[in-house]
Amino acid sequence: MLNYDIKCIWARSDMQKCKFCGRERRLVKSHVIPRSFFEIKAFHQKAPKKALSIVSDSEKLKPMRRPVGIYDIQLFCKNCENKFNRCDDYAFKLLNENRDLRKVLRNENGRVFGQYYDTYNYDLLKLFFMSVLLRASLSGDFFFQHVNLGPYTEILKEAIDSCGTEQPENFAVFLTYYAQIKSGPVIFPPAPQRIENVKFYNFHLGRVIFFIKVDKRSIPFWLTPFILKPKGKLILIKHDLRECSAYEVLKRTINNPANSKYFIN
Repeated sequence: MLNYDIKCIWARSDMQKCKFCGRERRLVKSHVIPRSFFEIKAFHQKAPKKALSIVSDSEKLKPMRRPVGIYDIQLFCKNCENKFNRCDDYAFKLLNENRDLRKVLRNENGRVFGQYYDTYNYDLLKLFFMSVLLRASLSGDFFFQHVNLGPYTEILKEAIDSCGTEQPENFAVFLTYYAQIKSGPVIFPPAPQRIENVKFYNFHLGRVIFFIKVDKRSIPFWLTPFILKPKGKLILIKHDLRECSAYEVLKRTINNPANSKYFIN
């Protein structure tokens, strides 16, 4: 009888509240940014010991090996984690495996300013970006510490539960890519960013960066042609690494003595 009671106590202690459904369940390993985005072959061929490492511009923080990416064991139960599988698989296949399908986008002077896909599944891709935003906001991992959504959390949960992608203007998303990066992903922590006073969060997914609006105000007019829409092309704007806020952080990271084995001078 005593052994039975001990087993019951252990079983109860193994249950935690799922941050999606709110039920007491056994939680599973959850990747905020899907593991597949960290398993790009071209990157691992050049990485130390072929494993992802998190590096910082701070000498106080030593490089940490993350062989399977960044995951959180205090997020979701298996049923809720499975809600993300379909859109995760689609996004990786489109943005990485099928990136050769992109066509060059030029302005009226013939200058390259982006790339585009002729067609894509708006619902699956928009749900993917919304789900990454939600997962980051619920995670306790330090990497996502700057993502705080407040009342938008429940709105995202309801949308994902019902597979509702909202109108293009709600949680509006636009994509960019770093022209200077030729092999492997560069991962910076997601952070809030204001564009003409409208709040966005930006996330790095290997070679692609997505910006998602978390604001009641309308997006700047000039961005309207580039946000995800149910019909039309999927556009990725060419992004100069030297002109973004992350560039100085990247330079300090490369020059950080603690990271000497990760970069070639």
